[in-house]
Amino acid sequence: MTTTKDTLRDAIAIGAPIYNSGDPAGCLRTYVKAAVEVIDGTKATDSERSVLRNAVGRATEVMSKDEGAWIMRRAFDSILSGAVAAQERVAEQAARLGEFEVLSFENGLPSTPRWRILDDVIMGGRSQSEGLAFEPAERAAVFSGRVTTDGGGGFASLRSDEWAGFASLTAARGIRILVKGDGRQYKLNAKTDADWDGVQYQYDFVAPPVWGQVDLPFSAFKPTFRGRLVPNRPPLQGQQIRQLGLMVSKFTADGGVISNFRNGSFRLGVRWIKGFV
Repeated sequence: MTTTKDTLRDAIAIGAPIYNSGDPAGCLRTYVKAAVEVIDGTKATDSERSVLRNAVGRATEVMSKDEGAWIMRRAFDSILSGAVAAQERVAEQAARLGEFEVLSFENGLPSTPRWRILDDVIMGGRSQSEGLAFEPAERAAVFSGRVTTDGGGGFASLRSDEWAGFASLTAARGIRILVKGDGRQYKLNAKTDADWDGVQYQYDFVAPPVWGQVDLPFSAFKPTFRGRLVPNRPPLQGQQIRQLGLMVSKFTADGGVISNFRNGSFRLGVRWIKGFV
């Protein structure tokens, strides 16, 4: 029995060589024909049909056949990768619970996204984070290390790689985290572009000393660049998020200095990250 994914894979197997031979219009015709077959059939889900209808509409309206072919290909890939099915599960969970899971660290560190250290040593400071480590006894990931203003620094941080799973935050009004802290103020950072040193949106929070939820609405995130507010930036929206990060710093998200900041060790446990609606 031919499935939706079989139809799309067959179309790519035919259309991709046509595109590579220099005929994007022929590739586009192949992809649109397959999409219409799926839309008119009985095997696709409502979400898959919606994605394909939208793609066909946009692909046939653009002037460039090359761009149209890529619009269709990205729609096919979103179905084949399971991203559309994941969005369906997110929508169902959000409607039922008012929240949905984005990342869980309760059973270990997921293989994706990867998390990279970004400390003040890049500007001559001497802070040092230990990366993100799984603590079985806590059933959580732990961000820890030592932060100091020595050497002119004053921050330690982690940042994820870009990850397709953050696309689920399109359905969210903000981020909900289950955390356990040490009395320090931390930041959750969100990036909306691929520039490593670009603008990031930040939200200050203090984690409770026992496991507890903290809600971070997107509307309250502040756009910053190297510790300074960036004016005239639009509010953060979930669908824009490509990377997330954790930071401990002597500065607040709006560029002020934390009055009770102290040099020394830090430790923040994170059990999960969810979106809330």
